[in-house]
Amino acid sequence: MQTNFQGKIITREDMLKAMKVFDDEHRNSFPEKRWVTYAIKHEERRYPPKETFRIAADTDDVPPGGPSVNNHFEKLGFEVIRLKPSGTDSTETIETEEAIETSLSLESDLEMFLIAHLTELEAGLRRYQENGSSGQQISVEAAGRIDVLAIDKDNALVVIEIKAGEANDGVCGQILRYMGWVKARLAGDRSVRGIVVANEFSERLHLAAKVMPNVILKKYEVSFNFKSV
Repeated sequence: MQTNFQGKIITREDMLKAMKVFDDEHRNSFPEKRWVTYAIKHEERRYPPKETFRIAADTDDVPPGGPSVNNHFEKLGFEVIRLKPSGTDSTETIETEEAIETSLSLESDLEMFLIAHLTELEAGLRRYQENGSSGQQISVEAAGRIDVLAIDKDNALVVIEIKAGEANDGVCGQILRYMGWVKARLAGDRSVRGIVVANEFSERLHLAAKVMPNVILKKYEVSFNFKSV
C-alpha cells in the first residue's frame, strides 16, 4: 500500500517509522490539545495525524488537518478515529495549534541561522560536508533526523540538536541515538560529541547532562533588528 503527496510516494512502512519517531522523540512533550479532533489508532496507541504525516513526508508543508491528511492514512490501511464531535473546535485549541506551528517555524529559523554562523556557537566549528551530505537535516533511518552535523577544530564530529523554547530530558536519548548512528556510519576513528541548543533547559536535563561528558548544553538568546522595506 502507498499514497502520493506532492510527487513523493509514502508507504505504510514509512508511516510506521514516523510513528516510532513520534513515540521516541515527541510523545512525552507533544501537547494533547494539539490533536483533540482526530487520531490515528495503531496497536492500541493514538497518533496525531498531521504531525505523524509531517514526519513521514519529511516536510513542514503539509495540508491542514482533517480529511486532507486523514485520507492518506486510510489509503495505507490505518484506522482514523474522531475524538470529539464535529463543530466543537475551541478557540483554545486553535491557539494551541498556532503556537505549535510557530515553535516549528522558530526551530527551522534557528537551524538556518546556525548553519550560517556555526563559529558563533563554538570557535572552529564548520559544517559537515562529506559523503555528499550538506550537514543539515540528515536522515538517520529509524533513529530520526539530525538537525545539524558539524566538525570541530579537532576534527571530531558534532551532532547539534535544536529545540525552540525549553529542552527536557527526553532529548538525551534522542541525541545519543544520533551520535551512535554517526559513530557507526560516519566517524571512522574520529570522536563524536553532541550539543543541545535551546532557550531553556529543564532541571532534569541539567542533571542528566552532568553524566554525559560528551554532550553539552548551549542556550540561545534572541535579539531583534529592524529595517525599512
